[in-house]
Amino acid sequence: MDPLSATASIIAMLQLSSNVVKYILGATGATKERRRLREEILAYESILLQLQDHADDADGRLIWWEKIKALEGPDTPLYRLRVALEAVKMRLKRKKGLGKTLSALKWPFDEKEVEKLISVIQREKSLLQLALTKDCRYVSIF
Repeated sequence: MDPLSATASIIAMLQLSSNVVKYILGATGATKERRRLREEILAYESILLQLQDHADDADGRLIWWEKIKALEGPDTPLYRLRVALEAVKMRLKRKKGLGKTLSALKWPFDEKEVEKLISVIQREKSLLQLALTKDCRYVSIF
């Protein structure tokens, strides 16, 4: 994996999470659940920004690029988060015509679904944070 593709992947995830937050802000109802989900996604964005900073500062260090590659392949934290965010986006995305009006009126998730989404985001966010922490330790040793 080259630096550009790693950075592009992180940027794509940041764009996706930003779009999901916009959809959440545009939805009505279930204020508590919307706020909790939005806060969790924003915390995830913070970690993505840290990953992007590390990728930008890597200066071709092979170890960092291998770590990013390991984080974005199938069945990895970035992949699972992408799947979860895409599912949220599809349910929140405004529909065309009459469906548009109806979809704007109702929050499409119940409390249990929001809890499950938050749990997924927290788990994957923790794994990404661990990867960042391990990288920081490596940098401080050398």
